[in-house]
Amino acid sequence: ISLEALAFTGSPTGFNVDIQDDEEDVITAVAADTALTPGTWLTPHFGGVEIPVHIAAGSEVEIDVNLVAGTSPTADFTLLIYYLAGMQQ
Repeated sequence: ISLEALAFTGSPTGFNVDIQDDEEDVITAVAADTALTPGTWLTPHFGGVEIPVHIAAGSEVEIDVNLVAGTSPTADFTLLIYYLAGMQQ
């Protein structure tokens, strides 16, 4: 996962995303609190250290966008979710 905020309004003090698989948190608090500075969550397949998450076919995946503090905060952002099809844990 790669998350990058392009711009903020309302002066939030924090910006992150959580991903749920069938309403259960599987990846949490991927943060990109500074505009134009990406936050990442990467498995060893992509050069990181995080444990891969298996999402079964037919699962319902949800992304929560969390802005902390500020006055009616908003974010223009790009979220990339990488996946390896057919991988087995």
